Amino acid sequence: MRAAARAGWVAGAAMLACLTVQLATPMAAQAQPAAHSVGPVTAPAYDHDAPDPDVVRANGVYFAYTTNSHLENVPVLSSPDLQSWTAMGDALPRLPSWAAQGFSHSWSPGVAQFGATWVMYYTAQVARTGTLCLSVATAPVAAGPFTDNSSGPLACQTNLGGSIDPQPFFDRDGTPYLYWKSNSGASTMPASIWAARLAPDGLSMASSPQEVMTQDQGWEATVESPFMVAVPAGYVLFYSGGLWNSAGYGVGYAVCQSVFGPCVKPLGAPVLHSDQYRLGPGGESLVNDGSGDWFMAYHAWDGPTSRYSYDQHEFRSLWIAPVSFSGTTPVIGAGEAPEGYRMVAADGGVFSFGSASFAGSMGGRPLAAPVVASATDAGTGGYWEVGADGGVFSFGAPFFGSMGGTPLARPVVGMAATPDGGGYWEVASDGGVFAFGDARFFGSMGGTPLARPVVGMAATPDGGGYWLVASDGGLFAFGDARFLGSMGGTPLNAPVVAMASMPQGGGYWLVASDGGVFSFGNAQFFGSMGSVRLNRPVVAMAAGPGSGGYWMVASDGGVFSFGDSAFAGSLGAVPLDAPVVGASAT
Repeated sequence: MRAAARAGWVAGAAMLACLTVQLATPMAAQAQPAAHSVGPVTAPAYDHDAPDPDVVRANGVYFAYTTNSHLENVPVLSSPDLQSWTAMGDALPRLPSWAAQGFSHSWSPGVAQFGATWVMYYTAQVARTGTLCLSVATAPVAAGPFTDNSSGPLACQTNLGGSIDPQPFFDRDGTPYLYWKSNSGASTMPASIWAARLAPDGLSMASSPQEVMTQDQGWEATVESPFMVAVPAGYVLFYSGGLWNSAGYGVGYAVCQSVFGPCVKPLGAPVLHSDQYRLGPGGESLVNDGSGDWFMAYHAWDGPTSRYSYDQHEFRSLWIAPVSFSGTTPVIGAGEAPEGYRMVAADGGVFSFGSASFAGSMGGRPLAAPVVASATDAGTGGYWEVGADGGVFSFGAPFFGSMGGTPLARPVVGMAATPDGGGYWEVASDGGVFAFGDARFFGSMGGTPLARPVVGMAATPDGGGYWLVASDGGLFAFGDARFLGSMGGTPLNAPVVAMASMPQGGGYWLVASDGGVFSFGNAQFFGSMGSVRLNRPVVAMAAGPGSGGYWMVASDGGVFSFGDSAFAGSLGAVPLDAPVVGASAT
């Protein structure tokens, strides 16, 4: 069954791994509901440190309250239009006597108006025990300053590892509730989102806490920063998941039957994830502009590494994106790169999923040698296939030449494209490299004795270098590609079959045929199939657009997704004329 004949759907979905399958049409196929961009947002609205922003609107002015920064407990910003922001100082100059003192001991504010009083909920640390708990402060105006004269925490689930990230919510009838996260991160127990009804003045709980949602998806690592929204079709609970200082951090959502749940997560991945513009988006809040339009405020950083570090002079800036709802599905104008991937089979058949388009294939045509790999043209969205004889076939992408018809010392086993789509490299099993178009030759292992054959390659983000990987996990770097480690000389359970590099640079992953993953440099480990019995061996992998995850593909077309890389379908239960041999991401 070739790509040209693909039609229909085979139901199925996967959380971390594709254990059930969706069949793709030749055009892009989407396995599950997802947010779609309604307008590109490619730069922060406030390019300074502003983590965990909570934005409210008061008398036509927007106020953003953030986690401690700039030697302030709760910095507050103001804006007339959500785009031009001015720092206004500390909204909470003094912490209560029971709390640990110092600007680094207050987090994640959530603010709402109760009558003539503005109420701020925030996370504080108990000085005596170090436990993170919820507290509450009040002010007569939205800008503050807020005052907290409490004698103890508002809520503190010490048996669950603490309570953090409070966020108020008013139901359609005006009843106030408070949402927050249990497990401060100091405990090994799973994190959960809780809710309780508030007293009319918002200063105390009017009901016992109820668990609304818990951490249960592989990408999450935790669930935090809850924000509930009531839409005509129901309740949508946004939350952040993943490691807060990781490119795998992102914003997820759940659809809830009531303010207390139960809640169902339609996606197996974040709805807002890292991409070429931003890393680690999270700490979200939503604000309505008064005319019915919603906007999401969140923080993110822009590198240079996939792990956030304030010590490296990085900061989590304030981003604003328009949000609308199709029923209970959020439509976020985030400007993020759409996710998708393609598989190529040995007979040249191409299978596209998610945002990856289908532009043709060699499936069903006579080939001088089997296809061994493919690469995506970032310039056109098209792609190339390469055969073992070095022949290149282009679809929706320019043809720059090939080794087809030229005698080779060893067969070609892989290829990589330049970032601008203006060229590509081929690599042979002896490490020989062949450059075409604007792809420059930086060296090779051709003519050098190797312990094991080369099986794949990856290019650096600027196209100024590339890595080659051998089946024993040995790694060879050329041009501006830095050697960051390898598995060469280390006993492996199964041979390495492919590699992928971070879109931002600074790291790479190797994958073995048993699905084991090895990460180097800034590339984070998000999981593997190394301990899972597979129907067929893994043959390829591809990195997600924001370095926060990756996919691996088996020879039967099974897809396994990790981190924030969303599962968009697979061929795992579909009869194939030839095995899958390669994969590339959009």
